[in-house]
Amino acid sequence: MANILSKFKSLYLSFFPSKPHLLAKKVYNVYPYTFDDDSLLQQAFTHTSAIDYETQSKVDSYERLEFLGDAVIEMIVTRFLFEQFPDAPEGELTQMRAKLVNRTTLASIARGLHFGQLLMLGKSGENDNLRNSSSVLSDVYESFVGALYLDGGYKAAYNFTYQTLLSKHKRLLPAAEIQNYKGKLLEYCQQNNLDTPKFVTTHEEGPAHGKYFEISVMIGKEWLGIGSGTTKKAASQRAARQALATLFDSEK
Repeated sequence: MANILSKFKSLYLSFFPSKPHLLAKKVYNVYPYTFDDDSLLQQAFTHTSAIDYETQSKVDSYERLEFLGDAVIEMIVTRFLFEQFPDAPEGELTQMRAKLVNRTTLASIARGLHFGQLLMLGKSGENDNLRNSSSVLSDVYESFVGALYLDGGYKAAYNFTYQTLLSKHKRLLPAAEIQNYKGKLLEYCQQNNLDTPKFVTTHEEGPAHGKYFEISVMIGKEWLGIGSGTTKKAASQRAARQALATLFDSEK
């Protein structure tokens, strides 16, 4: 009987880590960060179904931290994309950000971190299988970032977001949508019966190991875009992007 009770207790604690230090240990095994304020960590993983309304209120759940974390993530991702893609217009940056911070992406990351198993749920939450809910998992990812921000500031929140989300941006953002502007430009020209784009190196400087290129793109007799970079490929993509912007503007 004692062994059965011991096993039941262990199983219970693995799903309901009621003491902050137990939860902190489990989270640290997933992401090595030590909270100064364990109550923030506890709140970040507390679903409303686990609230004891005799001693707590709804604000003790993760919902307020989720609200904060959502804003912090948006700020971090926006700055990252702004710096990573210096030539991308506002519309493209918005689309890229939306792909990185959508519910499906955040839930997938939270699932990989086993956040569902760390959730504190009440009976109704367990019955509804909320540990596997994409909506809940994405919320918990955001609440955890909110807790990190309050406990360790921007740096703590950034480090987690970068390691778990931003470091994967090349996989999460298809290369064709970010980089293949030459292909998009060619497709546009074909669809609109325009001449094939011609890319011309208009300037080149620097030593062999540190070249700098300027490339312009011509369609018919018109110069429609110019781009620069440390490789001809990068310069050509930027020129094509500018040409597309020029063509789209002319349609308005």
